[in-house]
Amino acid sequence: MGRFKLITKAISIGKVTEKYPFAPLEVPEGFRGKPVIDPEKCIGCTSCSNACPPQALKVYDLGNGVRVVHLFIGRCIFCARCQDVCPTGAIKLTKEFELATLSEEDLHQIVELQMVRCEECERPFDTFRHLLYSAKELQPWEREMMLLCPECKSRRVSERLIFARGGGRHV
Repeated sequence: MGRFKLITKAISIGKVTEKYPFAPLEVPEGFRGKPVIDPEKCIGCTSCSNACPPQALKVYDLGNGVRVVHLFIGRCIFCARCQDVCPTGAIKLTKEFELATLSEEDLHQIVELQMVRCEECERPFDTFRHLLYSAKELQPWEREMMLLCPECKSRRVSERLIFARGGGRHV
């Protein structure tokens, strides 16, 4: 009698299997799929790479004044931390989950951003977009040193402090 009840219940429920992969699969709202970087919105601030637990996102500077944001999907755990910390919303997790490929190149996304050179030492230190984004938050008197790298900025502030205290008299 127990088997008869089981069979009648199974028949009343109907089919529970999906026709996937022959028919598209609907994913629920909030599904965390493949991350995609919008190169037009990315400012190269490194927030995403700092927040990425498996280091699927790496940000590094090339010697020619270019900052590279490199996303390797093969390491991604789809945690969405990069999406959460991105100040401009440049990284979005899509609903795409079928990521199998024959070429490893399909698992990489690279964004290259031009960097600003320091006014004093001419070394590249930040991206144009990040400086413009940061300038909105700065007071007018803070913007005068915006185009200096951290080392030159530190040196200039130290010099101003020494002269302000009277210790910078020329002999």
